[in-house]
Parts: sequence; structure tokens; C-alpha cells
Amino acid sequence: MIIRIHRYPTSNTTLCGPLTESRILPADTYYLTCSVHVKSGATLTLNPGTTIKAYAQDSSGRATTLVIEQGAKIMAYGYANYPITFTSVLPEISLPRIGTWGGVLVLGRARINSNNSVEGTANVEGGSFSNKLA
Repeated sequence: MIIRIHRYPTSNTTLCGPLTESRILPADTYYLTCSVHVKSGATLTLNPGTTIKAYAQDSSGRATTLVIEQGAKIMAYGYANYPITFTSVLPEISLPRIGTWGGVLVLGRARINSNNSVEGTANVEGGSFSNKLA
């Protein structure tokens, strides 16, 4: 099966790696090619009409995810006619499909009912799930 992507990522539209400083994404299509970790103190702002298309895996075979770490922020300002969209790079006809990318993770300090961890977040504060209150 050949998957065609109508637009290819450029250095301006590729998102990958740690985000240690605040960044504003103007309305455009961006490509998540590996996990992005928004670090404490940084804010990722998505303007109306922004689309983030994610690949299923990075070059190491790990799921691509957008991780908002403890102390970081995501500000997403969408409207009905200019939505913020998170999706896969797969053509719309192939979606929805489970496992096409890792999703958006917001790591806080709330208690959950699992003792698992999220792939790629083992060394991130809040990345390991625990029943203990911080």
C-alpha cells in the first residue's frame, strides 16, 4: 500500500524534540515526526486553524506524541470555522484507525488508577503513572 501525503514537512513545519522556550504556531499544517516534550516554563500556543499531523512512529520506532510536562502549558485557540486539529498523516479515507500516533499527553499531579508508564516518558516528572499523590 502506498501512502501519499499531499504536503511534505519542511524545517519550519516539522515538530520534533524538546520545546524549552515558548513557541507560537501560526495557522498552518505542522508535522509531528517524533515526540515533542513541552518543558516546564514553556508554552505552546496553537492559533485558530492550526493542524498537527503526526507520524505513527519516529526513526527509533517509538510512537510520536505531544507531551505537555508538569509546569508547561498548551494554549489552543480554535473556532468552529478555524478548528485546532490533531490527526495522523494518513489520508482521511484511512481514518479513524487505532495506533496511528501516540496522542496528546498532559502530565499533571492528579492521582490515577494505574501503575503503568507512558512510552518515552520514563525520565519525565509526571511521566510514570502512580497511585500516590505528589
